[in-house]
Amino acid sequence: MRHVLPLCLLLVLGCGADDSASKKPSHAWPPEVGKPYPDLALVDQTGQRVSLSSFKGRILLIEPIGMNCAACQAFAGGNRTEIGPYEGVSPQADLQSIEEYLPKYADGVKLDDKRIVYVQLLLYSMSMAAPTAEDAKAWAEHFKMDRSKDRLVLAGETYLIVDASYNMIPGFQLVNEEFVLVSDSSGHNPKDNLYTKLLPELGKLLAKK
Repeated sequence: MRHVLPLCLLLVLGCGADDSASKKPSHAWPPEVGKPYPDLALVDQTGQRVSLSSFKGRILLIEPIGMNCAACQAFAGGNRTEIGPYEGVSPQADLQSIEEYLPKYADGVKLDDKRIVYVQLLLYSMSMAAPTAEDAKAWAEHFKMDRSKDRLVLAGETYLIVDASYNMIPGFQLVNEEFVLVSDSSGHNPKDNLYTKLLPELGKLLAKK
């Protein structure tokens, strides 16, 4: 993130609601490849609480985000002329949006494929606190994340402000139809390369459907 997460530039690859309503993951955090994804229940950009497991049966592309991370903003579309930077952060110049990368590395798959749910998981606000529902709404409006097209922005909550979350930014995680994490390109030292492993794997999953 800008000065807080300078390693975002080396990419290889308030609570969302009241705390009393928080639902902690059903599995240990952080997510682990080969295991069910933690069933987070968080507030989306429309103010509705959503459980990730409600999308079981579809492919989830999950992006852990720090709102002031230059790489995160680039992947979200910050370098596109019709979108631009959010809150004065300069997006990482050498990165395109995930919407542009997907068809290049996932065998022509487009982000608007109805079999895909794209989730931007806001883990840190601009001030490095837990994001609010208002943060999720503002981010979604800026980056044109349309909830009706299954492009979700979820506001992380206080219990997710841990080192493991920090270490997941920036990058992407791929969850299959069984709600199992099958590829992880998140963090400064990702397990899987985004371009040679995760995105091609997404293409393969859809080819089987």
